[in-house]
Amino acid sequence: MSQRSYYKRLFLQYCAFALTLCVSLSTGLAEGVYDYLSEEELYGDFEEEPTVVRDPLESVNRLTFKFNDFIYMNVVKHVAEGYQKVTPDAVERGASNFFKNLGYPVRLMGNLLQGRMKGGWLETERFVVNTTLGVVGVFPAANRFERLQPLKSEDIGQALGAWGIGEGPYLVLPLLGPSNVRDLFGLVGDRAVNPLKEPYSVIGDSRVRTAYSVTNFVVKSPTLMRTYSQMKDGAVDPYSSMKNGYSQMRRGMIEE
Repeated sequence: MSQRSYYKRLFLQYCAFALTLCVSLSTGLAEGVYDYLSEEELYGDFEEEPTVVRDPLESVNRLTFKFNDFIYMNVVKHVAEGYQKVTPDAVERGASNFFKNLGYPVRLMGNLLQGRMKGGWLETERFVVNTTLGVVGVFPAANRFERLQPLKSEDIGQALGAWGIGEGPYLVLPLLGPSNVRDLFGLVGDRAVNPLKEPYSVIGDSRVRTAYSVTNFVVKSPTLMRTYSQMKDGAVDPYSSMKNGYSQMRRGMIEE
């Protein structure tokens, strides 16, 4: 293999890894705020109970936020619009269901680490039904059964919060967006228990891993952009708006 080919392959692997990381965090974020359709619902009574978020790295975080905003608005937005334009709604829903079903290991571990055995068992039943009757998760077959209705998504970051571990300083991660120290460790844990993602991926072929990561990112890009726009649009200071919105959302998920 020539040196040029080697660096080209290394670059593609890095891009796939970054995209997978982006999807990992953004998916949890998108699912968490999906029901928060208004600023009042998202932020609550802000004037009476302002959100206090530790942000000692604000100057660095704001620079990262500007970088991310440029990527989202000039790359991710166009990817999402193009995908929605060429993909029939039924196919789009099926693809979204498929990748959501593959997130079962993270949801299972999030429940088990919080001692929610019933939730872990329900997630397992849903995964089996959706994978078999739902044709590898393309159709949400479990939703047809009254006792198998979906639970709110759980992850390892939520489990750490349930254990009483503080969220730590607020962080804005390159490409990944809003987070905090606890959720960053949670993200590492999410990846460790997911057999389809590095560093412990069962997919040996780097080309297949790249294709999986890119496809996953494209499929979830509309949800990512919808969530991002919802938390940013109309805010006087988008950075502070997203910081407060993310922190309230994650705290609410942990308290439930």
